[in-house]
Amino acid sequence: MHHNATNLSDAETDDLAPGHSLLYGQYIIEHHMIDGGFGMTYLAKDSLERKVVIKECFPSSVCRRINGEVRPRKPAYQEQYQNVIRNFLREALRMAKFDHPNIVKVHQVFQENNTAYIAMDYIDGMDLLSMLDIDPGRLTDARVEQLLRDTLTALAHVHELGMLHRDISPDNILLDANDKLTLIDFGAAREEAARQTRALSTVMSVKDGYSPHEFYYTDGKQRPSSDIYSVGATFYHLITGFAPPDCQKRVAALTAENPDPYKPLVAGNWSFDKSFLSAIDKALSLAQKDRFQTVGEWLEVLDNPGSHVVVSPIAMAFDAQDADKIATKMDAEANKSAQNVAQASNPEAELTPDLIAKISSLVEDTNSKVEPGLPGDVKKAMVKEEIVEEEPHPLVDIFGQPIDDIDKWLKEQDKMSKRTSNKRETPDNKPGSEEASQKKSEPGLLRVLHRLTGLRQRSAAMAQN
Repeated sequence: MHHNATNLSDAETDDLAPGHSLLYGQYIIEHHMIDGGFGMTYLAKDSLERKVVIKECFPSSVCRRINGEVRPRKPAYQEQYQNVIRNFLREALRMAKFDHPNIVKVHQVFQENNTAYIAMDYIDGMDLLSMLDIDPGRLTDARVEQLLRDTLTALAHVHELGMLHRDISPDNILLDANDKLTLIDFGAAREEAARQTRALSTVMSVKDGYSPHEFYYTDGKQRPSSDIYSVGATFYHLITGFAPPDCQKRVAALTAENPDPYKPLVAGNWSFDKSFLSAIDKALSLAQKDRFQTVGEWLEVLDNPGSHVVVSPIAMAFDAQDADKIATKMDAEANKSAQNVAQASNPEAELTPDLIAKISSLVEDTNSKVEPGLPGDVKKAMVKEEIVEEEPHPLVDIFGQPIDDIDKWLKEQDKMSKRTSNKRETPDNKPGSEEASQKKSEPGLLRVLHRLTGLRQRSAAMAQN
């Protein structure tokens, strides 16, 4: 029989050393496996030489190991530490009632070294977080879909017993060599931790990217939809390769009236069915009321993907963001066009009589190619290689009135232009070459019209020759 002869000083590590015995030698520590903010996990052997996993209640933010025993870091933490241990034991005893093929089985719950322990099955497998790095090829689309179904089925069993997992993430889901999924590392005692100060609760009972926002607050109401959020975050990670933005950043963005940094899966180019992706997006809704309220609702969508339309508030918001971006671009283009129009219609850039004639000719020429039909229905002019002589079209003024005597009309317009020009002339602005001045003052749109009219006139001259 082994004895607890291992004494750790303050300078040594907090984890139990290999060979350390627990429960009068019934369990012998082989090595430390992993630790988190709430507990330490060890690989051990029982008295029958079977491998088991030992979970030690060790909230590292409030305690440390001194001479083998776990003690609060400060006297002020004593009451809180004892409450955490009591809650750990209470939840561990409830976990022992689980009887599901996809949930790790608990063998024994006991107290020692001024803390509490859980002895449970050793699962010879790989957690999904490690699998993403080491063997991502195993996570095919079909397997991911089956893993989600197995996870939800196991979680439904937990919720039926009135419990929450509170710590679902890729590193707490194991897959063995036969692709059997096992849900491990329940967030025991996190309920008590959530009742403490917000800062301590955040350290001890949340996991950024996977925990819903209600886990961050002492008064946050934790429901089955809280676990559902974590499942959604876990499978978002399996599909994309990274965890979704943590909910605190999402809440902060929406509070500041900025877009949600979460990118919905349904908007991406993934090979999964759209209803499968939409369901994950729905599970990751910030508001609890927008998520699936029970695991059964989600499983029903998986069982009948074609008969359920999953409306994801996130995807709807994302579509609205895209619409806002498009509208912004359209507004920018409209403002740009308005500026161009304003420049072209600037009263200081006066239209000359010659240019008015050219504009009216272009307008009449364009209108001649419009046929009755739906609004905006325009007959496209066919471009032919041979130049066909056409009867010249009568000119009209800008009001659409025909001009019978072009010379007389031009003289009248010329007189009007000179009278306006004389009124605007000042001692500091003496007239020079009238034609050059007009060309110089013409905005870009008018110069383009000049060029178009010139080209049209040259084409007509060539046709006559």
